[in-house]
Amino acid sequence: MIEHANKGHISDLVGFSGFYIGAEVSAIGDIKSEEDVFVDGSYKGSIKTTGAVEIGKNAKITGSIEARSAIIEGQLKGSVLALDNVYIAGCGELSGSAEGKSVSIDSGALVKARIDSGKNV
Repeated sequence: MIEHANKGHISDLVGFSGFYIGAEVSAIGDIKSEEDVFVDGSYKGSIKTTGAVEIGKNAKITGSIEARSAIIEGQLKGSVLALDNVYIAGCGELSGSAEGKSVSIDSGALVKARIDSGKNV
């Protein structure tokens, strides 16, 4: 499991100060950030950050993600490129591609994707 500062998921952190898209939000566009990004709503576009990205259980995303690390608990149609780890939880869905130093897929995850791991990206 990917951990953020050894404290669990970024969404669990008290006082989380990154970029947040809540479950009731639908958005279209491109996000560029140096902070962690948590998405639990509907989003179409790209996310590029030097921080971590967490796709919450309610999220439905179409687009691309570039980040230090990524946790997928919701639905992603597109690509994810992580400098470190990509983690797809048992409740997560990925259609597209995932690339990172390591890619972990829990039992129960729905994955129809090209996976590229084990090298520096």
